[in-house]
Amino acid sequence: MIHANADIMSKYGHIITKQIDDVFPAWVLNNFSVDIIELTAGEAHYELAYNPDLYRKVPAPNVAEILSGQAVMALADSLLVFPVLAQVGQTKEMVTLNSNTEFLRPIKAGKVSIKAKVIKAGSKVVRGQVEVFDTDNKLCALTIICYIFI
Repeated sequence: MIHANADIMSKYGHIITKQIDDVFPAWVLNNFSVDIIELTAGEAHYELAYNPDLYRKVPAPNVAEILSGQAVMALADSLLVFPVLAQVGQTKEMVTLNSNTEFLRPIKAGKVSIKAKVIKAGSKVVRGQVEVFDTDNKLCALTIICYIFI
């Protein structure tokens, strides 16, 4: 589920609610517990709560839980939507045109912080960037996404 404080909901609740109620698939809402820490037109900051189902197990001798690449890519694609719509307005519907994720280091179990921002919003296409940080605030993944308005 996606959570936001009263201040964010008072300004962007219509966007958040529409995405939760009408757009996001159930598997995203059921598996990702995300707090919206900050949301403005074009930028957002999130924190992902730990869910063991999102982590792959690394066997001995290097036993660890690593956030799966599939989860990272789905998070990026899902969470960039909010700063985009906060900037361009809820009246626009969009779909993903392209997404490219670079994995820089493993994301071990712990606090995961996500920052999303609009790079360029045109009349038909919008590009954005999503950065995923580990518990030590080290950049672990970088995704560039392009949405097309339909």
